[in-house]
Amino acid sequence: MMRDHGTLAFKLEDNILIIEGCGPWNKEAMVFSVDNANVVKKLCTRDKWGVIVVLKGDPIHTSDAAELLIEYIKYDKQNGRIATALILNDSTCPVLGKRHIAELYDKAGEDYKFFNNIFDAKVWMLTLLV
Repeated sequence: MMRDHGTLAFKLEDNILIIEGCGPWNKEAMVFSVDNANVVKKLCTRDKWGVIVVLKGDPIHTSDAAELLIEYIKYDKQNGRIATALILNDSTCPVLGKRHIAELYDKAGEDYKFFNNIFDAKVWMLTLLV
C-alpha cells in the first residue's frame, strides 16, 4: 500500500459539505478522506445535501482514485447528494483540472457547475436545496 498523497478537509454549512483539497490525489488519500467525510455528513439535518469543492495544487486523480471518486459520488447520490459546485481558480492548471473533473462527474451522473468564488457557489447550491 502506498502512502496517501493529496489532502482533503471537510466542514458542513447549511447542509452543504464543503471540501477543501490540495492535489494530486491517489487512492489511499481518497480512502482516508472518505472516512473523515462520513463523520461530517452524519451531521446533515435534511434529506438533501450538496457539495462545494475548492481545489488547489494539481487537481488530478490517479486512475484508481478517479474510479473510487466516481463510486463515492454514485453512492452519495443515492443518499441525498444533489449537486456539486467546484472552484479551481487557485489550482496549478484549472483548464486541465476542469476537463478531468468534468469527465469524472459526468461518469458519476452528478449535476455540477464551476464557479470563480465560494459566494456564487453557495448561492447556487442554496437555491437547489430549497
